Amino acid sequence: MNKKFFLTFLGIGILAGFFFLAVYSVSGAQDKKAEINGVFVGTKKADFLEIYPLKKARTYREESGKEWLTFGDPLDEAPKKLVTFHIKEDRVAGWDINDRAEIVKEYLGEFCSGGIVQGGSKTFLAVQDVLMRVPFDVFVNVTNRRHPVLFTEYFDSGTARFANSSEIFSGPDDAPAFEDGIMIMKLSTELDSADSPAAIEGIVAHELAHHVLEHVKKGVAGSCNAEREANRLIKKWGFAKEYEAASKSFGHEKVGGTMACQDK
Repeated sequence: MNKKFFLTFLGIGILAGFFFLAVYSVSGAQDKKAEINGVFVGTKKADFLEIYPLKKARTYREESGKEWLTFGDPLDEAPKKLVTFHIKEDRVAGWDINDRAEIVKEYLGEFCSGGIVQGGSKTFLAVQDVLMRVPFDVFVNVTNRRHPVLFTEYFDSGTARFANSSEIFSGPDDAPAFEDGIMIMKLSTELDSADSPAAIEGIVAHELAHHVLEHVKKGVAGSCNAEREANRLIKKWGFAKEYEAASKSFGHEKVGGTMACQDK
C-alpha cells in the first residue's frame, strides 16, 4: 500500500467516523425529545406521577434504587397498549411499549408467592410462559391489579399439607389492589413432578380461563359445562397441546378420580 493511498484511505475513515458520530448525536437528541402524553426522558418523577398517578399503575418493580412502572394507554380498564416507564435517580430514563417480559416480571414479583418463585420451579416457569403467550386482551384482564390473580402453592406432601401459609406483601406506597376482588390460584406442589412442562402450562391456562370466563361469579364453577368451556377457550388461545399434556398427566383417569367431565 503506497503512502498516498494510505493517507486517502485514512482520511475517508476519519470523515466516516465523524459522520457516524454526528448521526449518533442527532439520534440521541431525538430520543431525548421523544415524548408520550407529555412525559419526556428526564421528566422528574413527581411531575411524571401527576400525569401517570400511582393509583393507576398496573404493575410495579423496584430494584437497586431503580423503578419500573407499567400503565395502560389509555388509563382505563381495557387499554390498547401497555407502557412501562423506567425511573432512575427520580427521573424518567425511558419507556417501552408492550414489554411483556418486563410486565410479567413486575406482576409476578407482586402477585406470586415466594414458594413458587424461589428456585425457578417448573410451576413458576409454566406460569411465566402462559402469561407470555395468552392473547393481549386476556393478559390485560389477568394482570389487572383491581382484580388480580394471585399464584400461591398448595402443599400435598410433608407436614405442610396439614397447615401452611403464603404471604404476599403490599407496601404503603404501592398502587391500590384488590378493589374489585381477587382470585387465588392454588397450585399443587405435585405439579413439579410432571415430566412435561407443557402439562403444568395446561393446568395454569385452564385455571386462568375460569377467571376470564367469570365462572365463580356466575355460580357455575365446578360444573362440567364450565370445565368444557374453559377447555375450549385455552385451545382457542393456542394451548391445545398443553391441554392434552395436562389431561395425560393430571386428568381424572391418571389420578384415580371418578368424576371426569369428558369434552364433547
